Amino acid sequence: MGSATAQRPEPRQFVGGQWRTGNGAEAIAVFDPATGARLGEVAAASESDVDDAVQAAADAFGPWSALSLSRRVAYVNRFKALVQRDAEALAETVSLDQGKTLDEARGEVTRLVDAIECAAAAPMIYQSASGNVAAGLDARRVRVPLGVCAAVTPSNFPVMNPGQFAAWALVCGNTLVLKVSEQDPYASTHLIKILEEAELPPGVLNLVHGRADAVKRLIASPEVAAVSCITSTPTARSIYAAAAAEGKRVQANGGAKNPIVVAEDADLERAAAGIVSSVFGMAGQRCLADTRVIAAESVYDSLVEMVVARASELVVGSGLDPRTTMGPVVSAQSKQRLEATVDAAISGGAKAVLDGRGVRPVSGTPDGYFLGPTVLVDVEPGSPVDRDETFGPIVNIHRSASFEDAVELANDTEFGNAATVYTRSGSIAREFEQRSTAGNVGINTFPAPPMNFTMGGAGSSFYGDLHICGDGPLDFYTDHKLVLSRW
Repeated sequence: MGSATAQRPEPRQFVGGQWRTGNGAEAIAVFDPATGARLGEVAAASESDVDDAVQAAADAFGPWSALSLSRRVAYVNRFKALVQRDAEALAETVSLDQGKTLDEARGEVTRLVDAIECAAAAPMIYQSASGNVAAGLDARRVRVPLGVCAAVTPSNFPVMNPGQFAAWALVCGNTLVLKVSEQDPYASTHLIKILEEAELPPGVLNLVHGRADAVKRLIASPEVAAVSCITSTPTARSIYAAAAAEGKRVQANGGAKNPIVVAEDADLERAAAGIVSSVFGMAGQRCLADTRVIAAESVYDSLVEMVVARASELVVGSGLDPRTTMGPVVSAQSKQRLEATVDAAISGGAKAVLDGRGVRPVSGTPDGYFLGPTVLVDVEPGSPVDRDETFGPIVNIHRSASFEDAVELANDTEFGNAATVYTRSGSIAREFEQRSTAGNVGINTFPAPPMNFTMGGAGSSFYGDLHICGDGPLDFYTDHKLVLSRW
């Protein structure tokens, strides 16, 4: 087991360069997902705490935005060095606090480093454009920062998402207030504690803890110019509507119900391995998880058998246990919701060919938030388990009479985060790519983009115009100013 317990800092607010206890009325209990034991609590921010964080960011904006881009990049490079130095300790805290396996937590830290490296490359793309428009008249288009930005981050990536937003917002010349998930605040606090050593000027980066009231206060603040969030679709829709109504720039990433289509010519071993990795990695708690599989009639039975066999080999237990290949879900509420989802699906006529309810973990305790890999068949298309985001280790496998039917069923969703096809045919792959309504498409692979490429959710999976990976953050966190000059 790891030593994260001794290393994790207590979750507190970080406002104006100072750590302080929140003054909100609620003390939010935090639990170890592997045991159900109480890790501690975080005092929620009061409205005045949120206001103080925003004011600290507003006060810091002028001097920070006046720094040269190279100076800001130097701070971001310090971020990277500090995260790399403490990568293992940070991964252990993520595993303890969120529940994912140590390998998955290490992968999250690696992705964070990739995100920081992309932001540190800003001088390559943070450029002005100029031209002569008439005799003696010159035009320049220059990038300018927005001001105070806010970011609301989820429980499934408690260090990658806060660090990703921080790196880009700050390198572009903005200041930032983070509101991190109350479900695993130790990991996010650990990250900010590490980044504190970069010696940012006070107020440039601020952290508050709390629930929806803290988010509403941030959105309502006239000093906040832009809001980023990653959350469920109902919450993303609400944040987008509220922030846009206030005239703020918004990128609101929501949930998903991603399909995998398995064509009759697919490599079934590759498809089964991809399905199990996609659905049960991180216990299904990621927006790119492909929780709906649509298989051609001719391969359906073989595919179901292969998926069940591979999923049955997963070892469920504490994420800190090196034997574990699938950890718990993040909270007791998540486990209860997922078990109720399986109950309702079976009551509605579905069959669990692999039932994860009542799984016995190899480590942790029976009070941990464990649900084993669950494979459902005979699910009615459009039923709640097939329509709604599951966000857990549950997959539905449908059969289709034709590729046309499969594509139609794959697109029959309000979401549009990701979609995948397994096939040996270039023409089938091309047709799927063109017809899929998802923003991220995988062909014989899981469509998780590298940080230097866009991650393009569509439909109810995303509200806004500019995405969070690739060059999207540069455009989101800056505005264009036109300067005409005559001499």
